[in-house]
Amino acid sequence: MANVSKENYIGCLLGGAVGDALGAPVEFLNLARIRLKYGPKGISDYVEFGDHTGEFTDDTQMTLITAEALLRACHRAMIKSIGGALNIIAHQSYLRWLHMQNIGINSSKPLYDIDVEKGWLIQQKALFKKRAPGNTCIIALSSGIAGTIDQPINNSKGCGTIMRMAPVGLMFDGEAEKSFQIGCELAALTHGHPTGILSAGFFAALISCLASGITLNKAIVNSTVILKKHSHHQETLQAVEAAIDLHKRTRAGKLATEPETIEKLGQGWIAEETLSISIFASLLFEKDFEKGVLFSVNHSGDSDSTGSITGNILGLINGLESLPKKWIDNLRHHEIVGQIGEDLHQKVKGNTYDMDDGWWEKYPGF
Repeated sequence: MANVSKENYIGCLLGGAVGDALGAPVEFLNLARIRLKYGPKGISDYVEFGDHTGEFTDDTQMTLITAEALLRACHRAMIKSIGGALNIIAHQSYLRWLHMQNIGINSSKPLYDIDVEKGWLIQQKALFKKRAPGNTCIIALSSGIAGTIDQPINNSKGCGTIMRMAPVGLMFDGEAEKSFQIGCELAALTHGHPTGILSAGFFAALISCLASGITLNKAIVNSTVILKKHSHHQETLQAVEAAIDLHKRTRAGKLATEPETIEKLGQGWIAEETLSISIFASLLFEKDFEKGVLFSVNHSGDSDSTGSITGNILGLINGLESLPKKWIDNLRHHEIVGQIGEDLHQKVKGNTYDMDDGWWEKYPGF
């Protein structure tokens, strides 16, 4: 069982989905255009649809898929008393996401010999839609090859590595080293650049630390210690340190708390910039989910990804009750996200001698 409450787990995933949905309409707009359309303060609520609802994008879709893979692998390891299948199971789960995007699975590869319709998540037809899916993920998954850290599939460090990794830290709460390594391995399935891979590992470790109940500052320190043990860590480390430095200067009054300050860290299209912006926003508004997430989406760049990751962090720290109720109620398909958060907190039902049939039907270990 997890170190923090079920409400914190649900808050982490729902917080990410809320940030994702808030940022989605402005993802491809620059700051001037955002202010022109939505006023000087930018986005302050869901604006994508006329009924004032919001909907998450591929960021949350792939976060849910990652969670499903972890739950399947954890269940399989418990039933069989062996591990080691997570990367294969994760790749197969990502292929189910590809199926959700109405993209055919390459059946010529043995790895693709899966029953695409098995499991609870694939039955959620609300997820069967394209919500600005990342090209790198689609191309990599369509290739018939699962990338690894040692055999990279490409040279991409796009934020598709990091935006899906919160469930890793939730599953392995308090095991930051393990979370870091698994985050790197799952990122490498689709993205090959060391900075993209290490940024994903850093974020998974950060969530693992927060899920064990330690402070954000301490979680950043602990994750940085792990990061420095890996080769090619310089770009990721510089991005983390830039966020910390910008936070100190902003808190000291040397910089204004405004979008122009965020943009000193980049736009979030690449993994280390997404990480940096989200750390900065979370440090500035550690105890205020609403302000922190709105701050993280109102800038030029990949607003849904920075909103998603900031929402993961602040939702985990502050719990479900910190999310404005209207943002939960008006988030399309929020029930699916909440259920996955609850199941991640549960992790597994049954035991080696007494399998829970319902859990196996929901998260079969293959």
